[in-house]
Amino acid sequence: MGMQTHPVAAVLVVTLCGSQAFAQTNVDATMQHEGLTRSYIVHLPPGFSAGAKHPLVVALHPSFSTGPDFQATSRWDAVSDQSGVVVVYPTGGVPVGTNGKFAWNSFDFTGAPPNDLSFLAALVTRVQLDYGTAACRTYMTGFSNGAMMTNSFAAYRPDLVAAIAPVSGGWITAYGGSESEISPAPPTPVWIWRGSNENFTTGTGANARPRSQQDQEQLAFWVANNEATFETTVTEQLTYGTTRTYVTSKYMGTAPVWFTEVQGSSHVYQPGAADLIWTRFFSQIVSEETVCTACPADISGDGSVDGIDLGMLLGAWGSADSASDLDGNGSVDGGDLGMLLAAWGAC
Repeated sequence: MGMQTHPVAAVLVVTLCGSQAFAQTNVDATMQHEGLTRSYIVHLPPGFSAGAKHPLVVALHPSFSTGPDFQATSRWDAVSDQSGVVVVYPTGGVPVGTNGKFAWNSFDFTGAPPNDLSFLAALVTRVQLDYGTAACRTYMTGFSNGAMMTNSFAAYRPDLVAAIAPVSGGWITAYGGSESEISPAPPTPVWIWRGSNENFTTGTGANARPRSQQDQEQLAFWVANNEATFETTVTEQLTYGTTRTYVTSKYMGTAPVWFTEVQGSSHVYQPGAADLIWTRFFSQIVSEETVCTACPADISGDGSVDGIDLGMLLGAWGSADSASDLDGNGSVDGGDLGMLLAAWGAC
């Protein structure tokens, strides 16, 4: 009879080996979620320390793209390296084209596969556990289809993001959905971006409409949702490669809403967006609804990840118990056990 390895010991080996990834700048990772292998890249800033409670930015790619593609073009790595932000670049779940590219299942709240909403929720929890990022300083941004997914996520799990910044994304009404599906509570700080040359029409069937109209509908929704009123418009010349005029309207209420149009720019992740979104917006916002030190593995809620939590997890083994399903894959299994052991003694 060969030597057997206890399941807990096996998970400990995996956890310890995984901790070596902290020495890397970019960590390629996967996680199982609802029967699918989902991939993402975590970019760690110089001098990263899990005990420092770094902010986290989730950056979502457009359609016909991937997480690595968006990492290469969005300029969020530069923000990370300068400001100490952890950035995660996940890849969407909807295959498009024939070259290994993907889109996000945005504005779909039915849970139909691929369930990108629940995947992103599980990913935020996973990164917070693996890298000790601050739960109250978790933010999301995206470009085009990724911006649509950003708006979707703010409606689905507003408790997991302190602020969002959708850049050049379509609006739910152009795709057959209703604004009643996206009524976040509590109000969410939002910075919406567009290029002045985005005058094309997108959407499905009779719902399709010009992007300029969609952007105004998006702005009106968030202003109403956040009970905001117009405060000021700022016009400035900024140079990111080329000097352009940036016109930003600011609305203040229970949560701020900003709307920036970059003059002469088209359908891109707008020039300087990463730098400006971080320095002027995300870095100034801390969630008042979320405890800064996340502790999802503290299943019992007693302030420590310990034997009580282990017992509760093992008692729910094989079930869909939401409290014990730490990785959000729909089942309490070895992945959840590994996450609990990695957080042992925390909180």
